Amino acid sequence: MKPSAAPGAAAAPHPWPRNTAVGCWYGFGRYLAMFPPAFIHEAVSCLTQPGEKVLDPFCGRGNGPFTATALGRPAVGIDLNPVAWLFAAAKFQPPARPEALLARLDAIARARRPADRRSRSRFETMAWAPGVRALLRAARRELDWRNSPTDRTLMAFIALHMQDKRPGGLSNSMSPTIAYSPRYAVAWWTKQGLWQPPDVDPVALLSDKIQRRYRYGVPEQAEGTALLGDSRAELPRLAGMEAALLMTSPPYCGVTDYWNDHWIRLWLLGHKPRKDWSRAAKYGNRAAYRELIHAVFRASRRHLQAGASVLVRSDRRSQTAEMCVAVLQELWPQQPLLARTSTAPHNSISAHHGHGGRQAKEIDLLLPGAAAGRQWAQKAGFQPIETVGNYAI
Repeated sequence: MKPSAAPGAAAAPHPWPRNTAVGCWYGFGRYLAMFPPAFIHEAVSCLTQPGEKVLDPFCGRGNGPFTATALGRPAVGIDLNPVAWLFAAAKFQPPARPEALLARLDAIARARRPADRRSRSRFETMAWAPGVRALLRAARRELDWRNSPTDRTLMAFIALHMQDKRPGGLSNSMSPTIAYSPRYAVAWWTKQGLWQPPDVDPVALLSDKIQRRYRYGVPEQAEGTALLGDSRAELPRLAGMEAALLMTSPPYCGVTDYWNDHWIRLWLLGHKPRKDWSRAAKYGNRAAYRELIHAVFRASRRHLQAGASVLVRSDRRSQTAEMCVAVLQELWPQQPLLARTSTAPHNSISAHHGHGGRQAKEIDLLLPGAAAGRQWAQKAGFQPIETVGNYAI
């Protein structure tokens, strides 16, 4: 049978208004496949108690672990992509006040060299004004974003705004999330008559962005840790967490190239200034994809306390969902696997999949664990996976 959207699965209001510190910082960074704020707030609140730990081995820009820390739950997030890690780590440990960032930004501006202004390609000429190019190169050279919380947070601000719609950021008009190829971007700008990038003062623009983000301060948080690396390697090295909740959304099989779709921001972090197909991360090979999620979930088990819940948000396409279901059932054979489908928060999201309206786009898979998990499962409309069935679109 065709599943319908379960009670509790539809979009809900944002739990934190933008005029709060948590509301301002929750959305910091741009990345694909982000947890909806109401979904993650409800899940963490209902499946854990304050002080209990949360683990996310595919954390993306860290919305799940960030929400956990904002709710008083220590959290660990892991991601392989440096851009995702940069945004997640910056949200866990931003400087308490903006002055440290503004002083560091001023130092980076003074470190610009005349050669930094020079364009290396037609793409660079059309993407950024000379003064912006110089700041990007100085930041790329000078900021110790891996080790310094201040440098990391400043680099996250620069990465966020180096690629944006016009006139919101430092660049000619670009998708704020996906980095198109240089050839495509140049052809599109030419067709639109966008021959010149905006002549913006990057220091003034970034200073304004920083002060706006800090308008309500920084959140009070439990301890949050972001690890940069492959969870298959990082989880065995991690001290046992005794987490009450494993909550994650693995990359969707064959949908998004998590490396090349971020090549511009990856260049800022020290990689080559082009797409690199040898590092493509689209996870299109089904056997390799299954091995990935099986290895990560298996390594995660040792970090869970008795009675812990496992919550996985999966793409509803069969090539992803069927493998997630099979792996969870194999690794936790004694637990009932529950599921519900989700509705798109607005019509256009479902339209990207070739469907109109708010048709279900994803499926939530739950191993409820202890009593709190079973209670939330009933309240939130989860059903045994066998009764949901036919989840492919």
